[in-house]
Parts: sequence; structure tokens; C-alpha cells
Amino acid sequence: MIYIATPGGIRGRGGIGRIVSYFTRKLAKTPNAPQFRVVDTYGPGSPFLMPFFFFAALIRLLAVCCLGRASLVHVHMAEYGSVVRKGLITALLHLFGVPVILHLHGANFREQCERASPWERRLLRRTLGMANEIVVLGEYWRDFIIDFFGPDMPPVTILVNAVEGPVQVPDRPASGAARILFLGRVGERKGTGELLEALASAPCRDREWTAAIAGDGEVEAFRTKAEALGLSDRVTFLGWSDESRSRELLAQSDIFVLPSRNEGLPVAIVEAMAYGLPVIATPVGSVPTAIDNEISGLLVPPGDPVPLAVALARLMDDGRLRQSLAGAARRRFEQDFDIRIFCDRLIAIYRRNAAWWPA
Repeated sequence: MIYIATPGGIRGRGGIGRIVSYFTRKLAKTPNAPQFRVVDTYGPGSPFLMPFFFFAALIRLLAVCCLGRASLVHVHMAEYGSVVRKGLITALLHLFGVPVILHLHGANFREQCERASPWERRLLRRTLGMANEIVVLGEYWRDFIIDFFGPDMPPVTILVNAVEGPVQVPDRPASGAARILFLGRVGERKGTGELLEALASAPCRDREWTAAIAGDGEVEAFRTKAEALGLSDRVTFLGWSDESRSRELLAQSDIFVLPSRNEGLPVAIVEAMAYGLPVIATPVGSVPTAIDNEISGLLVPPGDPVPLAVALARLMDDGRLRQSLAGAARRRFEQDFDIRIFCDRLIAIYRRNAAWWPA
């Protein structure tokens, strides 16, 4: 059996939960896929319940190790506390000789590594070194792991995030008021403040548009900021959106924007590409792996609302540009970011690392 250790299981909020939900659904329908079980290492999101879920996951993995039932464990890791928890799991599996795939997602993982003390760096190196293979989201993260930890690490493999897209892209008008969508955790890291400032600035405020901001996080703080900027009648804060609601929003929007300050590879951007939306984003993390500037989207500097406002205004005014970027984004999704391609590549990773193949 292959075990997939991940925060929140298939119902986890955020990018990791969404990716695990997508690929486990697809694996379950794939004829050559191995048998697998998902182990929730965090729970429904409450920090008070997290220790109970984590230790339950640790005990479950200890049991399957003792019984010899685990042929491989696919561990999903972010940053900071996640590194500690997944480090303990990886050490346990290493002790029993169970192969481990360590799948790195954390947008702040580089920051953690660079700020770490010498002994913390040794622990980070030890954690990654116990894996049989390290999976990252793009060239940016592969190069960082190799440069920071050295060439004697386990193999580092790129596996870009992928989603299940609609069979056909929704029809969208080339003119009229633009419907703008932000899909992600509301806060400074995702650039919510820069987006509001851009929308309130001269290039955007006199144009016709509405904006939906979907995500949990610092919602009330930024709703207050939107009111102070005079945007409350045009910007709607929707709170957390599950997969079904996110699909509805993507289908109903004309422009997708995510001006993050740092990232892994946002699932929301890949979902926007799947729905044939023109994307405005920032060239951080592995975002340039998905978005080619001026071809499949527009990339603007992080932390600066001025170029963001200019990019938004361009897409508001130019329906043909929106359609051109959207078409290229959809084609790129079909080529590299479809969940079927992801699962084929993931199965290949499983095959070359599993102690035996759980057919």
C-alpha cells in the first residue's frame, strides 16, 4: 500500500489539499495506479486539534510500518511547523526502511532555510536527506534545493501542480464590464493590499469592472481597507470557496489576478488557465513555469500596485488581448498542467521508489 501523508487529507484547505483531492480522485480511476490510502496529518484546520490529528497519523504510520504494509509514503510538506512534523514522520519511516517521497509545497520554505541557524540547517538537510526522492513544483525550487543543500542530496524531480479542467472553456464577452477574480488566502503574502490599491488608482477607478475576492485569511481587515479606498460597492469578499464554488467563480470571470509576494506554484493560477482566463500574476517562485509574460498572461513586479493597475487596465480595455492570453493559457494547461499528465508522472515516481508495487 502507498500512503499519502498530507495536511487536512483530501479536504484540506489551500493548495496542498486541492492538489491531493485532484490527483487522488484521478488515481482512483486510473487502471495502472497503485492502491493508496490518505493519512491526514493536520485535521480540519484548528491549531488546537492539530496535535491530536498529527499524533494519530504518526501512530497509524508506525502501525503500518510494524506490520510491513507500507511500500512507500508520499509526504507533503510546506514550511516551518510543517517541516518539524513531516521531519518526524520521515525519520520514523527512515528508521523502518520505508521509502519516502518528500513533496515540497511551502512558499516560505526558502525564507525558512535562509534564516535558519547552523544547527537548524543541519536538521533541514537531514530531513531532506532521508527521502528517496524530493519532488518540487518547478525549476526555481529545484535549483534552490540543489544550490542551498549541495549536490549530494537525493534526486530532485519537478512535478508541476495540475488540475482537472472543464471539457470546454466558457464563452466570455470581449467587451463590457470586466469581472475580476482573486482566488487565494486573503493577506499581504498573496498581494491583496496591492490589488485593492491598484483597483482604486487612476488607471482602474474610472473603468467598468467588478471584483470578487474569494478566500479565507484576513478578510475583515481587507474589507475595511476596501471601504476606506471607496471600493465597497465594486469589490465583494466571498470568504472561503470550496472546489465547486471556485469552479463557478472561474467560469463567471473575465480576468484572474494573483499578485503574490512569494509562492510555490499556486493551484489557483493553474485552475484559471484550465478555465481559459487571462492571468495577471507576479514572477515569484515557480509562477513563470506556468505563465509566459505577454503570451499566456501578464507578469508584474511583486509588491507594487502601479504596474498591477496598468496591467489590469490593459485587459479591461482590450478584449482581443484577453482572448489571446486566455487561449494560450488554456493550450499550456492542456500540454503540461492537466491532472492526467500529473498522475502519469506521479505513478512513474512511485514505481521507481516503491519497495514493492501494490497493484
